[in-house]
Amino acid sequence: MTDTSLPPSDPASPVPRRLTRPRWLDARLVGGIVLVLVAVLLGAAVVSSADRRQPVWSLSHDIAAGTVLTGADLRPVRVQLGASASRYLAADVAVAGRTVRRSLRAGELLAAAEVTAPEEGVTVSIPMQPENAPEISRGDRITLWLSTKTCRGMVLLSGVAVQSVDEVIGSAFGSRTGSLLVVRVSAADAKRVVSSLDLEGAVLRAGVLSAAEQPEPQAETLDSCVGDAR
Repeated sequence: MTDTSLPPSDPASPVPRRLTRPRWLDARLVGGIVLVLVAVLLGAAVVSSADRRQPVWSLSHDIAAGTVLTGADLRPVRVQLGASASRYLAADVAVAGRTVRRSLRAGELLAAAEVTAPEEGVTVSIPMQPENAPEISRGDRITLWLSTKTCRGMVLLSGVAVQSVDEVIGSAFGSRTGSLLVVRVSAADAKRVVSSLDLEGAVLRAGVLSAAEQPEPQAETLDSCVGDAR
């Protein structure tokens, strides 16, 4: 008997899905980017509102009482001071040309009560031989001694702040490098210093006072240093 049944048909092949071209403006992608940006902006706003620091002046190095401030003595720093903020000088306040009342250390914040207008005085340049003084920097307090043939170690100035130090090579120092110490003193002290430079055989020596050292009593006259030694 002949088998007249039809052979089983093959299963239908799956219809291939056509790949779609990616779209850059996918709604989910755009939504994710927007959420990230919103989170960043909110975080920045929270951090900014929490930062209550403000810029104030700070000392860039040690300076002595009586120093006339310049831009090189100061640097702005951001600090959070709270209720005490009014005690300190903001970095937008001009303080160059004003004088500090007491010795200040590097990094110390500049309080409004610590500065004042410069006192009346005379600026004097003092030539210093290299062997007659240690290394001296702007803002140091110095004692200046005078020696001649008739006097030894007379105190001309003491506790005076050095306003600037300039290196000099010239006839006054031979071939060596000396320095000019610039100080601001009263008219009487300035006259005494200048007069001492004209004395025969005058030698000036300087020393730096530490923060704890007190100034030495200054000589009132130069009478004992005038005249020839017998």
